[in-house]
Amino acid sequence: MVAAESLELRVARRINGIRRWHGLPPLGASRGLRLAARRHSRDMVRRGYFEHDSPGGAAFWRRIERSYDSEGFERWEVGENILWSSPRATAVEVVRRWLGSPSHRENVLSGTWRELGVGAYRVRRAGGAFGGRAVTIVTLDLGIRSR
Repeated sequence: MVAAESLELRVARRINGIRRWHGLPPLGASRGLRLAARRHSRDMVRRGYFEHDSPGGAAFWRRIERSYDSEGFERWEVGENILWSSPRATAVEVVRRWLGSPSHRENVLSGTWRELGVGAYRVRRAGGAFGGRAVTIVTLDLGIRSR
């Protein structure tokens, strides 16, 4: 399993390019959201599931909160997009697929968010929901915090 750091960066840049094209401000990079996104992509690969919530039933926002703290903020909101694709997935493909889904598009183009973090892994063989295929798993975590 290999973290696809260049893909993460290209996805973030592409999202901000699309947002600018739609007259929206770009999203700042968040270390906490990136950590949460990477952990989730890695966990999905290791445990063979493809869901926002953890297999034990914990809500996605609780998982994100561990890395993107809500304490001391009046406003704290998060959102998430996930995707799995071929091992050769590009940033163009990832973002295009999210924009082709109404709920994922809404997340990408929401005026609510101020920060993002992308976590991507390429694996030669992923079990469970991925059927032993070679895949790329990408998680986009979005957030806003204000005092």
